[in-house]
Amino acid sequence: MAGVGLLAACTGGLGPLKPAWQQDPNLYHHGVPARPAQSTTTPHLVARVIYAAPDQLTRLVQRQGDVPDTQRGFARMGDGTVDLALQDVVTGKWLESHLCGGVLFVSGLPNQAYRIVLKNRSPMPLELGVGVDGRNVRTGAAASLKRGGLRLEPRGTLTLERASQGPLLFKAVKGDDGVLFDTSPQGRAGLIQIAVFLAADAPSVGPEKLRPGQIAPLGLLPVGAPEQYR
Repeated sequence: MAGVGLLAACTGGLGPLKPAWQQDPNLYHHGVPARPAQSTTTPHLVARVIYAAPDQLTRLVQRQGDVPDTQRGFARMGDGTVDLALQDVVTGKWLESHLCGGVLFVSGLPNQAYRIVLKNRSPMPLELGVGVDGRNVRTGAAASLKRGGLRLEPRGTLTLERASQGPLLFKAVKGDDGVLFDTSPQGRAGLIQIAVFLAADAPSVGPEKLRPGQIAPLGLLPVGAPEQYR
């Protein structure tokens, strides 16, 4: 009974903490925007999606060498700042996807029209740079892991189903497994990379502190569901 009571005390007052970059003390400068966090060229998070035909996708997941977690709708990416899912445009159904080794593997047939749906789980506006098959979705230029001018409002949702060249369509991906190991800013066919930044006009906030209810008694670590880290 004592153990149950202690566990309840550890978990009862827990609330979700904001991502680490929202706890950075440099985010507060007497009301002046936190320039390091709001103008950095290094993404806070890069969400990676690999797509392929069903039979090829199975091989890619096996080659990834981690435990696949089948997703039913949105997948929580990185530290949980954003949720991500791909949807078939014609049917509106979520596409078969598996989170494995921090990468979202999606089953898609050549020329199948799809949309990318992103949810901002943080209370801060985000700026995204989205590269699909080696091209920036907004400009059609070579993709990069830079700020791309796409805005994701606090707790908001962003849906993308068109690129600068037209609708988003899956391509026929070559039979090699090179897409697994391509971490270049540009990427290649079969790879979607989403660079996530704190928006330049995000409000300055102080570091989030542990509230009294989040401090476990007797110096024990709080118990809760950890954010996914890879």
